Amino acid sequence: MLALMVELLSGRYVATAYNDRTRVEWPPEPARLFSALVATWADGEPREPHGEAELAALEWLEQQPPPEILASPLDRACARDTVPVFVPVNDVSVVAPPDREKLAAAEAALATAAEPAARKKAEKEVQKLQQKWTADTAKAIAVPMKFGEHDGSAAVKLLPDRRAKQPRTFPCATPDHPVFGFVWPEDAPAPVQTALGRLMGRLVRLGHSSSLVRGTVANAAEIEELATRASRYIPDDDAGDLAIRWVGPGQTQRLRHAFDQHRETAPRVMPARFIRYRRGATRPQATKTPRSVFGGDLIVLARTGGPRLPITSVAGLARQVRRVLMPFADQPVHEVISGHRPDSAASEVPHMAVVPLPVVTGPHADGAVIGIALVLPRELDAEARTAVMRAIARFEEAHRTEDAEDAPSLPIHLGHAGTLELQRDVWSEERRTTLQPATWTRPSRRWASATPIALDRNPGDLHDADLNRRRAAFQAATDSVIEAVRRIGLPAPIEVDVLRSCVLPGTAKPVHYPRFPIARERPQRVLVHARLLFEEPVLGPVLVGAGRYHGLGLFLPTDEPGSNR
Repeated sequence: MLALMVELLSGRYVATAYNDRTRVEWPPEPARLFSALVATWADGEPREPHGEAELAALEWLEQQPPPEILASPLDRACARDTVPVFVPVNDVSVVAPPDREKLAAAEAALATAAEPAARKKAEKEVQKLQQKWTADTAKAIAVPMKFGEHDGSAAVKLLPDRRAKQPRTFPCATPDHPVFGFVWPEDAPAPVQTALGRLMGRLVRLGHSSSLVRGTVANAAEIEELATRASRYIPDDDAGDLAIRWVGPGQTQRLRHAFDQHRETAPRVMPARFIRYRRGATRPQATKTPRSVFGGDLIVLARTGGPRLPITSVAGLARQVRRVLMPFADQPVHEVISGHRPDSAASEVPHMAVVPLPVVTGPHADGAVIGIALVLPRELDAEARTAVMRAIARFEEAHRTEDAEDAPSLPIHLGHAGTLELQRDVWSEERRTTLQPATWTRPSRRWASATPIALDRNPGDLHDADLNRRRAAFQAATDSVIEAVRRIGLPAPIEVDVLRSCVLPGTAKPVHYPRFPIARERPQRVLVHARLLFEEPVLGPVLVGAGRYHGLGLFLPTDEPGSNR
């Protein structure tokens, strides 16, 4: 067993939840501890003679499964009310750093130049960049030649109490027991345990700089004592209702690379993967949480450029993304990608859904599509999954440039609308709520349609002037929605509210969507919005109806996170 224990020296924990800047993160997430350990290792120069051993220990730890968490229960963490605090912005009147990338490139060109002409050109480029830095520095620190009428007021504004102020929040929890731990069932090799002990001993803070901590590698007796006073949070993909961050292989290198880019100045998001946790040592006696045939491990492609498409474009955009991806797949194209059997007939088994993600949450919900999710069936064999990942890899390789990082920009040509640029979110760094898988997959009893459902059967005229015929049409539509929900493996909802209007902000009425399907030789589907209520929470993603593989019938969970009723 390996156990890392953290004591809150001030008795409080100040850290922001990954998806809400007004809520405190509780229980503390193991991914945050891992990042703190990497920062501790890299503080100054890695300490010799133990630096390499500590790095090896971190690389060993990143490959371990998510740990059990021992921490005070959520209801005894005593989260304080969060109010905005207005703080002065940093003084930005400093000497700008040199253009390191251009200088490094010029120096590399100089070192590798073989021809005299190329070497001379590289020498000039290096000299020019060095002279520019010298000139910029001299200008910044030089005594002003004259003092203008506005210089005095500008200088006064540099004082901390005169600078512009920005609102910030500092959500905080004060647990009844200021100690928590992370426990892995497998023993760590002795060198790893020793190296982690040194890192934990140098750990100063976790979360905000005011969260001062003392870290140790705990023994069995200490963990047993902590377990008597804390709740247990267990990784459980079936029964878990908490999304908690952990890391994966390559995390150490990723954090080092991210630091080289932002240097603690640019905005950044902690790379991590989301793991479902449940509270309590024993699993609930009830059956596991119902879930649809679609898996929750979404492959998210974030929009990085190109047109900002409206929510009504989802079906056409989904069709074009699939069309662009198929040439990069093994031939003949696997059924999971194409949605068709080898004889060109429509697939009768769940396959990949291409789901544009519109902004339908938050104060700026306008329905704009800001990303695409590739949603795979939950029960997918290794061959089918490999086929999908190989197609994505070839698509990315075809557009990879020398300066591309983990994932290159992927163009989706849309004719007169322009070219949409997408980039795969490799490390779950995306901070926008719409592009976070948990937004669409977390357990909930209540769900509302973000895009309308394409009904499998024509229910009749929902606008009929005759009241009885209109009622019959709505009842037929309700029955069709219930059948569609069952078709994706979920229990029948106990309440279904079918509407011709919108149910979420930023969405559009069904009448504003183009014909579905677009092929005129196929019968047009009736589109409706709906609200669903289940007897117990169900896991998403919830994609319902005849357009579920094309971005239609996408539902959003509307229960408060962590609520079961």
